[in-house]
Amino acid sequence: MRIAFFILVIFFLTGCSLEDRSEAESIVPETEVKEVKNGELDLNVSIFPEKQTIKFIITLMNNTNEMKKIEFPTSQKYEIVIKNKKSEEVYRYSKGKMFTQAIETALIKSGESMEWEEIWEYSTLSPGVYTAEITILAPETVKLKKEESFQISEEESEPK
Repeated sequence: MRIAFFILVIFFLTGCSLEDRSEAESIVPETEVKEVKNGELDLNVSIFPEKQTIKFIITLMNNTNEMKKIEFPTSQKYEIVIKNKKSEEVYRYSKGKMFTQAIETALIKSGESMEWEEIWEYSTLSPGVYTAEITILAPETVKLKKEESFQISEEESEPK
């Protein structure tokens, strides 16, 4: 009885592994994916200061005619650094956080984009002008960095 069951299982597994895969492969045509080079992706940053929070919308746009591949060495895709008018760092996104140490690959189709949204809740930030430096953490061949200034008003700096 056990031998018959074992033979039946082996027969079933052999049948599954021999199925014709050519039909499935022909349905999805092979798309050429190219590594990203400098200047092929556009980085856009929108900053929305509100009462004791700042919302960052980070967009990475592929304006080429080809699908692009970008690799991240960790689960951290970007860094946000905020500096005051004296160029003193008042915030760093990665400070106090841990990220997975694994290579992650993203594919961006032609004309499409990747978008991340980050909200920073601050408690002590004086009114004034600040600079946000956003860097996409991709390989050395891809330099994606943007600086944007924004204003914190008296009302936005007050506790909720």
